[in-house]
Amino acid sequence: MRKVIAIVLIVLALTTSVSTAFEIERIQLVELANKELISLGLHDEDYFKLKNDNGKPLSTNQYLSGYRNYIVYGNPHGDFKEGRYRYLGYTMSDAIFTNYLFPNDVTSTTGLWNRNWIEDPKDNPETSWRPEVQGDGIFNNNPIYEESIRLGLKLISRKNPDGSLLDFPDDKIAERQWHKYVHIYQPPTSVSWGCGIMFHNDGKNYLTVPLSPEGLRGDLSVQFEEIPSSVAAGKKVQVLVQVKSTFKRDLTEADGSAPEFKWEITDKATNKPVPSVKYYGYVEKDTGKIELSANGETALFAEFEMPEHEVNIKFEINKEGVNPAETYLDNNVLNAVITPAIKINTFGDIELDYNILSRKVNFPLADGRAITAKLSAPSGRLTGNAWGTLNIYNDSVNLFRGFENQTIKVNEPAGTIIKYPEINTTIHRKDATYDSNSNSYDNPMERKWLDGPAVKTAVGAISFGGRAYANYIYTVNRTNEDGSTYTETRTGITGADFDSGTDTKNITTRIYNGKPVIPAKTFENKIENNTPNYLIKNLWWTSEPYELDVVRWMCHQDVDGSLYGWTAVPGRYKRTFTQQNSAIIKWNVLSTMENEYKRSREAARSMDYRKSEYDKAVFASDIIFKNVDYPIKSGYYLNPTGTYTFTVETITYKPTNDETEDHKELVEAVINSFRYETDLMYINSNNQPVNLQNELLTKSGNSYARRPAALTAKDPTGVDGVKMLYVEKTNYTRDYEELKHSEKSGEYTHEYFKAILEGYEESGTLESRDKYKYREYIKDGQKIYKITEKTTVTIKINPENRKLYTYINMPDGKYTVAAWIGDIALSEANSEFKKLGTLKGVYNFDAIEVTVKGNLYDDQNPVIGR
Repeated sequence: MRKVIAIVLIVLALTTSVSTAFEIERIQLVELANKELISLGLHDEDYFKLKNDNGKPLSTNQYLSGYRNYIVYGNPHGDFKEGRYRYLGYTMSDAIFTNYLFPNDVTSTTGLWNRNWIEDPKDNPETSWRPEVQGDGIFNNNPIYEESIRLGLKLISRKNPDGSLLDFPDDKIAERQWHKYVHIYQPPTSVSWGCGIMFHNDGKNYLTVPLSPEGLRGDLSVQFEEIPSSVAAGKKVQVLVQVKSTFKRDLTEADGSAPEFKWEITDKATNKPVPSVKYYGYVEKDTGKIELSANGETALFAEFEMPEHEVNIKFEINKEGVNPAETYLDNNVLNAVITPAIKINTFGDIELDYNILSRKVNFPLADGRAITAKLSAPSGRLTGNAWGTLNIYNDSVNLFRGFENQTIKVNEPAGTIIKYPEINTTIHRKDATYDSNSNSYDNPMERKWLDGPAVKTAVGAISFGGRAYANYIYTVNRTNEDGSTYTETRTGITGADFDSGTDTKNITTRIYNGKPVIPAKTFENKIENNTPNYLIKNLWWTSEPYELDVVRWMCHQDVDGSLYGWTAVPGRYKRTFTQQNSAIIKWNVLSTMENEYKRSREAARSMDYRKSEYDKAVFASDIIFKNVDYPIKSGYYLNPTGTYTFTVETITYKPTNDETEDHKELVEAVINSFRYETDLMYINSNNQPVNLQNELLTKSGNSYARRPAALTAKDPTGVDGVKMLYVEKTNYTRDYEELKHSEKSGEYTHEYFKAILEGYEESGTLESRDKYKYREYIKDGQKIYKITEKTTVTIKINPENRKLYTYINMPDGKYTVAAWIGDIALSEANSEFKKLGTLKGVYNFDAIEVTVKGNLYDDQNPVIGR
């Protein structure tokens, strides 16, 4: 009998597991095992028969009761202990089939994992002679059995007091490839146990190893993770496949158990591969082998740009179910179709009229077209409510004010999700006319104006897209250990892009900010009756220009098109107010020299020598002077005299209602134009011959030369420096009328203002109102007055009737005394009437001719004299 170092170790926990599992009928077990060996390519015909190679029949012995799915031939034999035989029977090749549940007879206290186990015992010289390895060994050195061997070793391993494995602990068992050391004389299948043998100590000692069917049991399955149902054309698509393994061994390329996989991603319309697919994950290509850890999983990715047609996605792994061996392959293949989401690009127009500051707009996104996400299950059916979002992005935040990016949540039964978003936003004139190159824009409220009439176009965009998700449920068939199938329900997630695109709006803003210049009204600049000797002069001139601030009315437009929030905004251009100023100057003689001298002259004619009758002059009473107007003899007095008056009435337009400089300046100019002039010779208190203004006369031979002189308002003094000319201003009046206006639309504005404002018939610009919705108003707080002023001036000559004696040696002859009005050089004035040039005087206002004949020494009237 062979010397046994270790035969079988009992593991109670696994014993319980085994004993409670169902058993397959022995004949059915043979059929299933044969089918698996053939499908795995391990044998080309049925390996297990109803009798083994030595004719022993398939055992149904009572001692197999409680032993799950053993294919054993013949009868149990060997030692019998605790109700169990050392050997359950024989293998198909008639090798003894060890009972690993036989009570342990090994007494060594050291583990077996580090023995000098002999590799390839059938062909190794140290063991090839042993009878246990004389079979054909067709199942030796196959890594497919590695996990079955490891599970068997752990199953027979003794335990330490702490419960850990003594002979073949997990960390140590992983250090070898045990299939290289085990001679297999009955192969395990996923439904039946196998057995083998290992040798050490130069082949003198051996260990019988049960090969667990659990090591061959497993399944590869694949499923999509969030497979999209639809994706927008041009967008990146990422497909994630989760590969799971339930095999209890690592599937590696080193041991040849790594399964093959393959991607097929094709354009459904052309059936050609989608170009430029990128593969990520464990393997970065479309086909190859993938390694999986025991009970592990990994992920593979495919990424491509969605074409305009549907895309077929197919992924398969271990297609033939051979490597590793699988009995059920339906869950090894995935198929899905991804449809392209529609691209929706729409265009529309929004207008801001000439008088609109801002406009609220509401419009259905994408012209009201249905924005759809079409969810569909790659397999099975959708379930529950969908989730996700439709995202709306304001791509023109500086144009579409008040509209923030929106997220419309999805929460409705899974299927075709449809949204009809509405956009509410406000467009401001400032934003819609902004030019980033010049940093300019049109916004009269900020005193920012662009030239017009003009149209500025801005482009605003709102883009949209998103994705909806849904759960779907589907079923897969699974295989029990007895070959029967059952249905397993699984869940997955699918996603679908919403139709995406851009809603573009062309925003047209009409611009008009008025004319730089309003054609000026023409006013008269002239003097009527501007010739000598007219006592009434009419003056006409254009008033000073006054620049006035103006406003226009603009508003906001509501969603329904109604206008609100009317606002007075600054006008771009100041408007210049001018009007027709005028003046009337009227001269009059209140008391002529003829009237003043009449009493004295009549006394002389009538030879009335009463001194009292010669109040202002002593005229010659000689009979020869009876018909002479004003005869005198030198040496007598001839007092200057006369009273004159004029009125000045002006109409002017001013921003204040005070007394005007125009009126004052014109009155002064007229006063200063008055002259009282004579070439008579007088004697002053120093008995010196002088003229009227007390200027000494110069000798001319035996006599003195004439030296005419005049009294004026600026130089009113006469002989001996006595003031002889007096000016009295009386009856100054001032009336004013404010030209009414209002910046409020619809209220009264004086026609004179309308004549300078744009948008009125009076200024010839009514078209601006009708065509450009532009009309100006004088800004409140500015005033223009029509001021009417009138001044009466009286000029009195020698009102005190001072006696002026003529020079006794004044030569005989004709002399003149005249009151007259000189020309006025209005061009030297400060007021606007300076443009009128020269105002002609009144030369023959009041005058007399004095005849000098003789002197008082030869007068026949001696009672009158000094």
